[in-house]
Amino acid sequence: MDYLKLLCEDSSLAANFDALFDFFLLDEPTKRDEVEGRCTFSVDGVAFARDGAGGEYHQLEDGSIGYMSSEGECGRIAESVDDLIHLLVYSICWHDYCDASQYTDISTLEAYANERHDQIASYTEMDVWETVVQVLGMPLEANVAAELQKFYDAAHRASLYICYFHEDDGTVTESHNLFF
Repeated sequence: MDYLKLLCEDSSLAANFDALFDFFLLDEPTKRDEVEGRCTFSVDGVAFARDGAGGEYHQLEDGSIGYMSSEGECGRIAESVDDLIHLLVYSICWHDYCDASQYTDISTLEAYANERHDQIASYTEMDVWETVVQVLGMPLEANVAAELQKFYDAAHRASLYICYFHEDDGTVTESHNLFF
């Protein structure tokens, strides 16, 4: 399914998607925010969406999706646009699932996924969420732990997606990984 095309063509869907998942699709792919030329990246790509805090979603040259936060974290978050949309929809707030210690085994991950999902769903407009999911043609039920495992695997596969900050004194600082 071409989820980005659906979002581009339906402004109401795009507005609800942004409100739920903090994901604003740009009119067209653009140059990544390089902080006035002070950032370089380990993988070529373009920005195609932003979040409300100034983070950017990047379509990387290999088709995977990277993310750079306004706080200096950077990493790959999905292997494809479809995987990204599934992550956004089923985790609702992927930023809340970055505790690497919860990915040690499937039972720990499932418990973590269920606990976080229930907590996030308690303050999310789930009727709007259901409408968005149906318009996107996605099932209402999904294995959140499986989506999170794909996220974790994408973030940790070689080559890592890294941003390098070029400091005024000539030193280079590597971005923080998305997982802590």
